[in-house]
Amino acid sequence: MPMPLKNKKLTPTDGFKIAAYVRVSTEEQAENPEGSIRNQTDRIRDAVSYRNRNANYGEIVQTYTDAGISAKDMKRPALQEMLRAIRSGEINLVVVTELSRLSRNTRDFIQIWDLMREVGCRFSSLREDFDTTNAAGELVLFQLMNLAQFERRQTSDRVEANVAARAKRGLYNGGTVPIGYKRIADKSGYLEIDNAMAPTVKEAFACFLREGALAPAAKWLNENGYQLKKDSEGGGRLKRVGHFTVDNLQAILRNKIYVGVKRFKVKDEWHEAKAVWPAIIDDVSFQRAGKMLDRNRYRLKPHNSSKLPYLLTGLTVCAKCGNTLVGKSATGNGGKVGYYEHAWATKRDSTLTKKMFKCEPHRVPSKKIEPLTWQKFLALINDPKFVREMLTRVRSAHEVNPARKDQERLKAKIFGLNSQIDGLAERLSELSKGVSAAPIYKQMQRLEELKSQHQRELENLKSENTGSLDRVIDFKNFDAFVASYRKLMFENLTVDQKKQLLRRFIQKIEIGTNSVKIHFIVDKDHYKQESALAGPSSTCQPDFLNFYGSNTLTSGTRDRT
Repeated sequence: MPMPLKNKKLTPTDGFKIAAYVRVSTEEQAENPEGSIRNQTDRIRDAVSYRNRNANYGEIVQTYTDAGISAKDMKRPALQEMLRAIRSGEINLVVVTELSRLSRNTRDFIQIWDLMREVGCRFSSLREDFDTTNAAGELVLFQLMNLAQFERRQTSDRVEANVAARAKRGLYNGGTVPIGYKRIADKSGYLEIDNAMAPTVKEAFACFLREGALAPAAKWLNENGYQLKKDSEGGGRLKRVGHFTVDNLQAILRNKIYVGVKRFKVKDEWHEAKAVWPAIIDDVSFQRAGKMLDRNRYRLKPHNSSKLPYLLTGLTVCAKCGNTLVGKSATGNGGKVGYYEHAWATKRDSTLTKKMFKCEPHRVPSKKIEPLTWQKFLALINDPKFVREMLTRVRSAHEVNPARKDQERLKAKIFGLNSQIDGLAERLSELSKGVSAAPIYKQMQRLEELKSQHQRELENLKSENTGSLDRVIDFKNFDAFVASYRKLMFENLTVDQKKQLLRRFIQKIEIGTNSVKIHFIVDKDHYKQESALAGPSSTCQPDFLNFYGSNTLTSGTRDRT
């Protein structure tokens, strides 16, 4: 049962101190001098004037206007100012043209109405025309408030569905238009290439691939006169800084809009669709930049003489599960001993009494694997016979079963993910009741999604059975590429230079129980791009010691350990 108003009963000679509250949702309505704001104000003034003809109804002491602000919450400057006036007793009647102008949220309206009732302020809506001085009036008021909230939710759902439908068609749904594009005036949702800025976007990708890191790439772009537009099109309150920074360069490199892909979110899940605008960047360059950014998150630190030099960090993987083996050390009678081991398995099992290692060898000594790898790398550079035999084996393998290599790679990844999921399940079974299991479930869900993705890729490979023989580099072009490297004094290279050099030619090193398989890169597109990146504006001249990542074909050379 509604509580009665606490103000004194007004006599016929008393007049209300009236607050007129006016609100519109959009900036377009707010900017129109003859639009909704003026209409609402005139309607309230006319209503008060009409009622004053028959009695001393009162006078409008203040008009509170929230222009271009939604009623979804109470974060409105004029509304807050009016509530302060209600508390202080400066006004005792609020008049609006319709209930939804004050609020579309039942919870917010109850809060406002409780304040009014507490201090004796009344409320009037011209459209609904009801009296709040009795219980029946309050009942009608709340019923109308519920309808207003229902209408808002319905409108929100319709807008969300419309935005999702447009996104699925690849249309642009508003917001700041990315650098390199501009809107087409007569085609809503369509973008076209901005010929003035597109070359800057292309150079940003090219420079990052040359320099290998965000900071030097941004510095090179700024020093060579490449600038960003400060003004943004399509929205956004903040101006751009006008020059390249680490953050805005990374945002450009990560934005799939530049390869003609529209990303959108539906119910907290990300989706992608082919966009209606043309791409500025090719898929290969975009993927290479993304992989490089991912690798740079765990960027190799300069070698410290007090630490063991792990030459193959980031390259060594387990032949059975496909997971990375990282450099570790232990101290024995002869001092520190380096090795490569399953880092995630070690961390996973660190709290378990019974270990769950499923792969052998669990670790391999660095003094065995590193000299072997360096020896094979030098053969790749200096021994034409070794290279010819390797390329012949690659071509033969792809002619027999073109998709086998990719299938094996995906199977290894799936095996590794299954091992991680089993480990998490084991941890769940041993978890005490007082500890939340939510983080473990979240991690398991992420791993399951990744596993499903790899399984789909594997099924596609099996069904298509397509090859990549035409991507294998020929001996003549490969020999021409490595010619520059033969001039290097390999014995004088630092540990860090050797690390980066190996990553230019080796995709991964698979370590099995009785063998080591080095996957040399034999993708002609990889070496073509590397040659193009070593241009006059690049910092990677014949020392070729910048850090790169790529999608490549590989060749495996196997040796006993």
